[in-house]
Amino acid sequence: CVCPEGFSGDAGAGESCVACDAGTFKSFEGPLPCLSCPGDGLSAEEGRSCACGAGHFFEDNVPRLSCSGESSESCPCTPSVGSNDGTLSFEADPSDWDWQSCASIIISGVAPRVTVTSLQVQNVQLYAYLDECDDVDCSSYQSVGSTSISSAGWEYQSSTRHLRVRFEWYVYSSSGAVGSVVATWSTTSKAPGCSQCEADTYKTTTDAAGCTACPSNAVSAVGSTGLSSC
Repeated sequence: CVCPEGFSGDAGAGESCVACDAGTFKSFEGPLPCLSCPGDGLSAEEGRSCACGAGHFFEDNVPRLSCSGESSESCPCTPSVGSNDGTLSFEADPSDWDWQSCASIIISGVAPRVTVTSLQVQNVQLYAYLDECDDVDCSSYQSVGSTSISSAGWEYQSSTRHLRVRFEWYVYSSSGAVGSVVATWSTTSKAPGCSQCEADTYKTTTDAAGCTACPSNAVSAVGSTGLSSC
């Protein structure tokens, strides 16, 4: 059992589902709290969204992290909503030269980003394989390629709403020394907010509705508040 959109609480643990307070929202299922609405803080759609003024529409932008593949003790992947941190910690046997990898993480949001916040490596080369996806399941994607990570501070930010990241490594020491990696990583996305209507669209009301396209061949400026702007 899970609490639906507009309700907080951990139903799976026997807690009651409680409707989001005024000025908060929850646009996803699961045992997580309601989030504050931006700006004037008006809830909409029974706590599932937030109201934005004329010329603006609501983007919940809440980053969601899902896992693709089997999570392991060395590099666990825990699905979550909101910012998420992860760890990588293992020793690799140099007698086994096969590539090894973690479960893929899929970060969904606006301009999702992954950052390696700390890194210690010995006799191991660490790589990140990146795919920019068209949907949360990455059933359709464009490969960005792979990159070698040698120090903390490496990051990648996607221009799409879904970014898949897979960490892989191999032991390169010929001396027989054990290879090891200790790393932490974090994911972020743009915060929820009211965004201006795009060019050639408008919105006259304060609610959770989207912007309306101008009539055919008519144009308007960004953030237009009425049909007369077209």
